[in-house]
Amino acid sequence: MENHVLEHILDGREEPSNLPFALLKKITNSFSEEREIGQGGFATVYKGVLPNGNVAIKRIKNGYTIDEKLFYREVNSLLNVNHQNIVRFLGFCANTEQTAIKIEGSKHIYAEIRERLLCFEYIGNGSLQKYIADELRGLEWTTRYQIIKGICKGLHYLHKEKHIFHMDLKPDNILLDSFMVPKITDFGLSRFDDKSQTMCANRCATLGYCAPEYLHAGRMSFKSDMYSLGVMIMELVTGQKGISDNNSVLRRWRHRWNKSAKKMSLLYQQIQVIKCIKIGLLCQEHDPCKRPFIWDVIRDINEMESIYGQIRKPNESSVGQISSYTKDDMLGIEPLELHFTFELNEQMSSSLQLTNWTDFYMAFNIQTTSPLPYCTLPNKGIVLPRSKRSIYITLPPQEKIPQYGNEFIVQSTKVNNGLNIEDINNQLFNRQTGKVVDEVIVDVVFDAQGVVSKENYHLDDLPKRQMFSCGAEKRLHDLTETPLTLLKDGLLQPCHPLPHSNNHNKKAKSSQHRSFNTPGMALLLHLKAVFPNIDHKVN
Repeated sequence: MENHVLEHILDGREEPSNLPFALLKKITNSFSEEREIGQGGFATVYKGVLPNGNVAIKRIKNGYTIDEKLFYREVNSLLNVNHQNIVRFLGFCANTEQTAIKIEGSKHIYAEIRERLLCFEYIGNGSLQKYIADELRGLEWTTRYQIIKGICKGLHYLHKEKHIFHMDLKPDNILLDSFMVPKITDFGLSRFDDKSQTMCANRCATLGYCAPEYLHAGRMSFKSDMYSLGVMIMELVTGQKGISDNNSVLRRWRHRWNKSAKKMSLLYQQIQVIKCIKIGLLCQEHDPCKRPFIWDVIRDINEMESIYGQIRKPNESSVGQISSYTKDDMLGIEPLELHFTFELNEQMSSSLQLTNWTDFYMAFNIQTTSPLPYCTLPNKGIVLPRSKRSIYITLPPQEKIPQYGNEFIVQSTKVNNGLNIEDINNQLFNRQTGKVVDEVIVDVVFDAQGVVSKENYHLDDLPKRQMFSCGAEKRLHDLTETPLTLLKDGLLQPCHPLPHSNNHNKKAKSSQHRSFNTPGMALLLHLKAVFPNIDHKVN
């Protein structure tokens, strides 16, 4: 019967209770590495397999074993928590055994081996961390908004109804079920709100999400959780912990919405984005007194959602706030993830397509943060109104699979007709001049027989680089030119290589040249064969 107690709890036939250590050891295959699903500062989490489902076992590390009073206080808080946005608690184990340890000679000492474990429902969709992405990729806005609401509801339950503050809120501690419903987990640092503020001498939280007053002085309160919530909201909206330009965020979301086939009120979605940004920034105020309580956030969200029924007749202030964001004027970039098929000592190729749906001329500039000797043709130029332009990217033969995670950055901005390619430089894309400049990251993935590679790449193995002259680059600006034409006319010539920089924000030391990474004839014939067309009009 003892072996079936956890099955009955998982089925809901029994309440969470004390669980035998032998049972937890058995269902985790003796806490094997194969069953390990997570690591934290205080504990390791294992997957436990039962006949009727799976569970998650949190085993507190020996070096962090807390005293009996604190452990049972933690268990009591978990036993009293029951909410759809909180990971369900199934039971605990407090096991202590005496063991004999032989020392010098024939002497033995007897030591206590204490095991403290917590058992939760298993959430198989992973944590929120792996879904964090910018506005142009990843989860749709409606899903992100529902996740934000779910986290807020779960935190409201902890703060308002249970008087518990979590103290380690972060994407790793938000699990998502198969319906993308968020569930708050990991109460390893949680505390009852016995006082409005408590002091903690032993601080262990996550940098970037930890409130400054807790990080520097150990002061814990509901407002500490609100700071962490604000960081997560900003990450869900933008993919980053903070933003410098609200307008840019809205432009990027609007661009994605216009590409989507799903129909929903664009005005209402923008209102949601604006509200979430405001909440996220307010929650990150340095002064805890300026941060809202979670019930204030819930109230603001409910008030905003009441607008949805009247969205066809928005008030003037809403129209004024949104009117400047009603048109999509971003340069379209596809795909946002470049795939290169790796074959040993074979050249690799891929391409980007830039689409200008606007009635304006759009200048672009493409840089890479990778040390690999990519050749980008062209790496800068102009996309005419209502037109498309193809960008060809090649990589010379490599002896090893390149490292996963390289990136390209595509900058774009509106320009006047008649701009020469010589005038397309870093200054043209300087936001400090007041112009609207978009920067889009394009990820690079190397596939080997259908498997994404994460093998380390050694810089010493990189082949030498060549260059092509600005004459060739200028001719590439002409929509009628092809790489083969440039070869015939003798405009592709070796030049001195430029110093490479991993920082895409550094200005190029020359706007006259661009890396050309393979012998000219082989590369150009390959490009001609694979990419016969450069540009065509958008109907």
